[in-house]
Amino acid sequence: MFAIVYKQDQVPMCARLRESGPDAIVTWDSAAAAGAFLESKGAEFVAAYSVVAIGDDSLKAMAQAMGVNEADIELVPFPA
Repeated sequence: MFAIVYKQDQVPMCARLRESGPDAIVTWDSAAAAGAFLESKGAEFVAAYSVVAIGDDSLKAMAQAMGVNEADIELVPFPA
């Protein structure tokens, strides 16, 4: 699985920081699919975001950047 995050702070593009329920990270099955989504949004998105493989370290970094516990993150496939 892959996620798209801001390059600077590793916050996922589709994180929904809400008062109740888990925060969501939208995922793609391949880096190519995630990259194609970014490219469809234009050059400024390609420059501002990066595709990141979801693993223990990257998920921990995303949770820390969002200020939540890893257990509070919901991984949602795109398209949902």
